[in-house]
Amino acid sequence: MDRFEYESEQFREELRSSPHLAGEVQFLRSITRPGMHVFDVGANRGVTAVTLAKAVGADGHVYAFEPVPEYYRQLKENLSLNRADNVSAYPLALSNRPGRIRFYKHGGGSGIARAEGAEVLWVDATTAAHFAADRRISQIDLLSMDCEGSELLVLEGAKRILGKDAPQIFCEIHREYLDELGQSVEDVVRFLRGLGYDLRSLRVENLGADTGIDECSHIYAERPPSRNHVEHLKEQLADLKDRMPAHSVNPSMIQELEDLEDQLEGAQQD
Repeated sequence: MDRFEYESEQFREELRSSPHLAGEVQFLRSITRPGMHVFDVGANRGVTAVTLAKAVGADGHVYAFEPVPEYYRQLKENLSLNRADNVSAYPLALSNRPGRIRFYKHGGGSGIARAEGAEVLWVDATTAAHFAADRRISQIDLLSMDCEGSELLVLEGAKRILGKDAPQIFCEIHREYLDELGQSVEDVVRFLRGLGYDLRSLRVENLGADTGIDECSHIYAERPPSRNHVEHLKEQLADLKDRMPAHSVNPSMIQELEDLEDQLEGAQQD
């Protein structure tokens, strides 16, 4: 369903038939407040953008990014159909540097990672930090991301914002596309923890269940206010050690432990 009316029974039925989409909508509603300013990266046809628009209200604003022309047209149409006047849409990709980049359009999605049978497009890209600076956006409160392999690149391009504004981050994880680019979920986790963020791994189809980083569909990250970075890393290290089983430790947990120990050593030397 390309067109949707958010308050319609047809859209509610779509949510009932798609636990993944319903979980995304539910979680975004739970973390978004009136007056917030949000970047929606990989807005596609606009479901998350409209969800965010209704949550932030007239005093907030959503900046929606969708570089694929077909999806961008659908996004604009759905924003108009749902009277989402507090959303500005841009035919741009976000990455770690400005320029023209190759995109692969496949099925209902798109991204920079190769996909079999995909249509190849060239699209304009910028960074979150450049975009905010160019438009004199003073505060970003939430970064919502569904960018199919560009997760780490988008975060790198937003580093100045993450350091200054400490926005919440809701990021869908696409392991197969990260693998295609020689990256991993652990790289994303390491980057965010290095900036002092607390992370929660989620499976949006079942938000009430505990989910490890190896099985998660999304990562939610927030940075505690005015937390001493060294103490924060010590707490993360202690928590990880408490969660590690006595035998048959997952290799990803060992890597996570080593990364935290390295970060703590570096922070104590600063």
